[in-house]
Amino acid sequence: MSQGTTLLISRLTTQNAGNEALSKQFLKYFVSNAGRGKVVALDRYPRYFESFSLKGLGADPIQSFDNLARELIRRFSDKSAEALPEAREGLVKLDETAKELTGFLRSVKRKVALRKTLASLLLIEKPQLLQAVTGCTSSDLIVWNPAGEIHPTGSPDQVMRLLLLLRIGQLSGRRTAVINHSLEIADERLRTLIAHVYSHLDYVGVRDAKSVEVALSLGVSKERLHESPDLVFLASREEKAREAKSQKGSIALAINGLEALSGSNEWVQFMKGLEEFKRPVVFVSNAVNHDREFSTYLAGLSSNGTVVEHQPGYIELRSFYKDCAVLVSSRLHASILALCEDTPVLSIEPSVFKLTAIFEQMDYPIKTVRLQEAAWSEKVLENIRAVINKEGPDLISEGSRALAHQVDLIDRSFRPLFSMMPGAKAA
Repeated sequence: MSQGTTLLISRLTTQNAGNEALSKQFLKYFVSNAGRGKVVALDRYPRYFESFSLKGLGADPIQSFDNLARELIRRFSDKSAEALPEAREGLVKLDETAKELTGFLRSVKRKVALRKTLASLLLIEKPQLLQAVTGCTSSDLIVWNPAGEIHPTGSPDQVMRLLLLLRIGQLSGRRTAVINHSLEIADERLRTLIAHVYSHLDYVGVRDAKSVEVALSLGVSKERLHESPDLVFLASREEKAREAKSQKGSIALAINGLEALSGSNEWVQFMKGLEEFKRPVVFVSNAVNHDREFSTYLAGLSSNGTVVEHQPGYIELRSFYKDCAVLVSSRLHASILALCEDTPVLSIEPSVFKLTAIFEQMDYPIKTVRLQEAAWSEKVLENIRAVINKEGPDLISEGSRALAHQVDLIDRSFRPLFSMMPGAKAA
């Protein structure tokens, strides 16, 4: 791969419309600031890496991790490897089927894992492995967009494999950066590994003030640490949806089905309370494959609930939120995309702090309600009443103000990183 190259690592194939929006905005944003430099893209890590795990690193994870990175460089860095594709929005593909294997079928798939086994033996996908490792050893700058990888219900092993790509670059003398993420780390071994890799990063970009605190506790220097809003806020620069796919005045719900029961289970009371508004209720999120089952359960508690069965792309998802009276959301990207359509958002926190911190960053006038709070359902219902009765702040104008402010913060915080890109306009 020639000099003057920036490598972008992100999810390019996904079932999540939030990741679709994020990756497209990520690629477009960096390409537009590349100047004369070349920008290429990698879809996460090669399948060969699936044979690596945190547990497999043994008693000295940092030394084992670095030894593994050096061995990968020695074996698979090849100047004759095919170049990675140039970054463009069209590389990002969304699976709209929203199919998710569950129960017995899911366990069978994991046990069989035929392609994983073949890849680990280098019987398939070796060219992709050479591409990925060579891209990391030869690109001038490597930028990883975690796309929500680091969170309590995520896979520590998947994060470890992505960190491995960055370490390969670092050990090859390349500049490295991680952007656009919250640091909600539940696994202590992963925390140790993140601290190790992050201490060698040239730029660390996190989405919220609480993640800044975590990064500092990991030993990241203040000079290299930047707080910047989620890149999905850049979608507000695009035109609004042309049509509305939900009835005007509907109440929309985007509920994280994986974490809906992480706090007090008041969903029956909440759905009963929604009946008083006598409005259609539409269930649709940026992660329908994870959320549909719980949404179907909630819709069964409603007299007028509709579950969107497929995964809308992020542009179509915005059309479902357009003209809704309000969105109640425990999904960050659903919340941002609704704000892009001037739809008021009431956020609920299912996890550690992600939504809470980002809505605080926006200075949004209605605070995030935590599912761990007692009587959270009544608090959310009170907020819905206030929105529908037009009491309190004008959430449409407040949302527009917040979007504009977030985009300005993004532009300012990314300037130092763009200046590192070879051939970039800011260089």
